[in-house]
Amino acid sequence: MHWTTFLGFLLLGWVILDLFTGTVWLHRAFRRSEEPVGYWLVMGLWLLVALSCFYWIGGF
Repeated sequence: MHWTTFLGFLLLGWVILDLFTGTVWLHRAFRRSEEPVGYWLVMGLWLLVALSCFYWIGGF
């Protein structure tokens, strides 16, 4: 397995954990209860980063 695959799974796990906790980090904490738009935008960003790790090994 390529190292980016491990990184992708690690980041996907992080996204799932953030989904359960309701807090996601970029340069500061975004809480779903306080800033729902910012929270979902940052979650989408992290999801794209995680999925891009699988793209670099030749696609899904």
